[in-house]
Amino acid sequence: MSINCPVCGAENSDTAITCRACGCPLTNINSVGYQLPSGTLLQQGKYRIEKTLGEGGFGITYKAIDLENFTDVAIKELCPDKFLRHGINIIWPPSITAKIKQEQIQKFKTEAEYLQKCIHPNIVRVINWFEAHNTAYLVMEFVRGKPLSKILQEKGRLPENLVKKYFIQIAEALQLVHANNFLHRDIKPDNIIINSLDKAILIDFGSAREFLAGLTHKMTSMLTPGYAPIEQYTNFGKPNPSTDLYAVCASIYHALTGKLPVASPGRLSSEALIYPRQIEPSISPQIEQIILTGMKMEIEERFQSAEELIDALKGKFISQQLSQARQILKQGNLPEAVTAYQQCLLKEPDNSIAAIELAMLLVYIDDRQAIFAAERAIKINPNDGRGYGVLGLISCRQENWIQALQQLEKAVNLSPEESWIQANYAWSLAKLSRWKEALIVCDRSLKIDSNSAFALGLKGWILANQKQWIGAIDTIRPAIKISQKYNSSDRQKLLSWLYPSLIFAIDQELLSKTTPDIDKCIEECIEEFITKLPNSSFAWGCKGWKLGCKNQWQEAIISLEKATHLSDLKSWIFLNLGIAYEHQGNYQAAIQIYKNFSNNHQNEIALYRLGTFLGRQQQWLLAKSFLEKAIKINPNYAEAYHNLGWVLLNLKNSHGEIQNLQAMESAYGQAMELYEQQNKLNLANSIKQAFQV
Repeated sequence: MSINCPVCGAENSDTAITCRACGCPLTNINSVGYQLPSGTLLQQGKYRIEKTLGEGGFGITYKAIDLENFTDVAIKELCPDKFLRHGINIIWPPSITAKIKQEQIQKFKTEAEYLQKCIHPNIVRVINWFEAHNTAYLVMEFVRGKPLSKILQEKGRLPENLVKKYFIQIAEALQLVHANNFLHRDIKPDNIIINSLDKAILIDFGSAREFLAGLTHKMTSMLTPGYAPIEQYTNFGKPNPSTDLYAVCASIYHALTGKLPVASPGRLSSEALIYPRQIEPSISPQIEQIILTGMKMEIEERFQSAEELIDALKGKFISQQLSQARQILKQGNLPEAVTAYQQCLLKEPDNSIAAIELAMLLVYIDDRQAIFAAERAIKINPNDGRGYGVLGLISCRQENWIQALQQLEKAVNLSPEESWIQANYAWSLAKLSRWKEALIVCDRSLKIDSNSAFALGLKGWILANQKQWIGAIDTIRPAIKISQKYNSSDRQKLLSWLYPSLIFAIDQELLSKTTPDIDKCIEECIEEFITKLPNSSFAWGCKGWKLGCKNQWQEAIISLEKATHLSDLKSWIFLNLGIAYEHQGNYQAAIQIYKNFSNNHQNEIALYRLGTFLGRQQQWLLAKSFLEKAIKINPNYAEAYHNLGWVLLNLKNSHGEIQNLQAMESAYGQAMELYEQQNKLNLANSIKQAFQV
């Protein structure tokens, strides 16, 4: 069979090495001498070829020296399939037209331009590119090290921690590659160099090969069976980042098991992918799940970004089941989301992320179940502070402040970047009167999340308790505004204590000022409170209190009566209602309110007022009993001692004599002493004058 010369077209015998007419070489790439020989100079003598590093279906890579600075470089020469060489010039096969050849060279240059943008410590650095000798060249840094494939040949398999380290680096490199709308397309251990610093370097990007393979229909020259996903074998399914991620996970499979995974076309027929743990049982269940997810046959079922794979390798693996549970949670269906998380944990009992997210979800549904879920999450991963954070939050709700503090201290130490944990820690500190520490922690929480209405409102509440009224007002107002982004239930809980704190702070700050604008400011705040929480006993109680301050007692009674029929009733509302009836002259109604309240609550003020009014009705024995109860609750209650003395003065025997003169004098004496201690000197002097002490 004769051979036609690709240059001049002359016929030559099948044994000819060069063309008889023009001298062009007639052998192919596999013939000896078709790599550039050592000493060849490229780009006007700038680079000198030292030796061949490797050959592929569409290129040859050489080690060379940059003669300008005498550094080692790697040079990749674009070589089409079945090319010939005339001297050092490339002769393209007749199947590739001049137009297609130029398109391919341009694509090779474009690859170089893209790679020049990808400056990353785990990507081989592109130094230069140029067109010469009827082809194109890519100049890269020379990476000193060993291909991962050779390491695996020597060692068989690598430890899991080392494999994770290498492939986190590779995935981080791919973040940048994909961000530049570029794919590697041929990731495998051959194309990963472990350098002298034990870092993984990604080499040999393959988009130019893919272009040529499409022209020559030689797909096996541009992909590697076992590492390439199914879409690289067919025209179906557009390659995307998950194409590279399949190859990464296949490479992890190889590195951990020492075995090459089955090629993806075989998986479409009878060959199943052998699970990594069946080959090597010491591989962790989580890394196996990561490999199997990344090697899914369907593109949409794999990791969709390098970020997802990095998170997974760093212990934040999001399985398909967990992803589905999160999706349900986003839709706001909490009970169904709980079920989805529980099903996820049945399939993946060691999934620490699912365990902690379930605990955090149950906080909104059932405290007891949340405690159980948090304890399970801590058992799976004791280094995730969020489990202790859930336990601490529930202890706060139960007002077990010392236990809450201990749990939240653990949580903060383990997960310091969680704003909600910091805020709850501040809450527990404040409830234990450690105000300065609470304020510092609150600011720490707000530094992490400045839009946390809870942390902002908590800071305002702490400032109010420190009597920093202006600071409290300036902090609580924006907290109320931010709370609009919360769902209805959470917002109502938040506003139920934000408004009282705000109203109290405004009242205290403006206590010494009497302009109408000040009253109007408080009244507007109360009306806003009622509008947003119409079923709040506190809101209606505040309105009644403010009306009482303006001596509008009938209107005050209407608001206070409404408050008594709502849930979460506060003791001061009953007391203010009794006082309102007193001011209206309806003493019987006041007494009845104080009696009803005292039957269920031990409150010294209610007992004092009840004893005082019973005394006015000359029910001396009953009056004495209630005043003594008030003193028992509060031994420093000067007014209770004062009125007890008055009751004892009027409690006489059948001869009109004071029944217990000594007790009466003791009560008055105690009242006088307490008045002096409390700087109520007018009242102390009135007792002195009455008894001429």
